[in-house]
Amino acid sequence: MEIGSEDWCAEMSEALADLELPDVQATVEQRIGDGNGGPVVAYRLVIDSGRAHLEPAPPDTAGTAASDSKGVGISDDGGVVVMSQSRETAEAVRRGELGALAALQGGLITVSGDVRVLIAAAEALALVNTALGQALADDGG
Repeated sequence: MEIGSEDWCAEMSEALADLELPDVQATVEQRIGDGNGGPVVAYRLVIDSGRAHLEPAPPDTAGTAASDSKGVGISDDGGVVVMSQSRETAEAVRRGELGALAALQGGLITVSGDVRVLIAAAEALALVNTALGQALADDGG
């Protein structure tokens, strides 16, 4: 099953269904490319009202989530953060061979949008990360 596909997002969302999260709002879009301008796989993690799910983001609309004229907020409209990386970096992070923080610090993952959202949603993101890591391990990848 291809990462970011509708079926993959549905399966991973199912793994998040019973997860109780802090009441924060955030959208974190993951964009995974080949590093050479080739096709990009994109999906969004949406956290809202104590729940989380994943949804595919078509590459042609990736990074264009709506926000109001006041810009991206932390508690009003949830905010959007876009994280971009190569497939190799995404796989290394997924396998635990490379920490996400180390990848960020090394410039292997670039971040755009309101990064305060990551701070505000840190607890929820950690819980989601653990649940998704377990689901991926159970699924064999």
